[in-house]
Amino acid sequence: MSARPQIGIIVGSTRPVRVGRPVADEIATLVEAAGGDAVMLDLAEIRLPLLDEALPPATGVRTQPHTIAWAEQIDALDGVVFVTPDYNSGYPAALKNAIDYLKAEWSGMPATIVSYGWAGGASAAAQLAAVLRYIGLELQGEGVQMPFEPADFDEARGMADPAAFVGRSVEALRAAVAQVVAASAQALVSA
Repeated sequence: MSARPQIGIIVGSTRPVRVGRPVADEIATLVEAAGGDAVMLDLAEIRLPLLDEALPPATGVRTQPHTIAWAEQIDALDGVVFVTPDYNSGYPAALKNAIDYLKAEWSGMPATIVSYGWAGGASAAAQLAAVLRYIGLELQGEGVQMPFEPADFDEARGMADPAAFVGRSVEALRAAVAQVVAASAQALVSA
């Protein structure tokens, strides 16, 4: 194998103060340690507008520069880790929008879901898993659900210690990331 697998980490929350980015930053270090190259895809930075293509994504016809750029970013990946909060028992609209822009680029890609929230993001993860399976991603393992505890937040409702929050789930994160990297590496060898 001549190249390390390129593993995208899609940060699904676009809120100004969020938990997802510290989680994604830790995942990036785990991807590198597992033998992949981490590619951070933070939807707050990418800023895709609501889907605005005239034709359905399954056609592969893209006219908007942001759609073309997004398709190229996803097409360059060998695997992906979706990092999502649980918003009212579902995953964020920005993440659904980003997924819905594309079709063929997702097909057959190894993936996992890392969710967080008061119940670990279980509802968001379940909804997201159903969509990802439907569009053809190959989910690896059970993913990781990271439950909040009251002590995780300071009086301003910011995360008091992001490293401690991530640290409670680091072994599960390491295992999930290793599965995606291994499946992605296998796909590279088979290609």
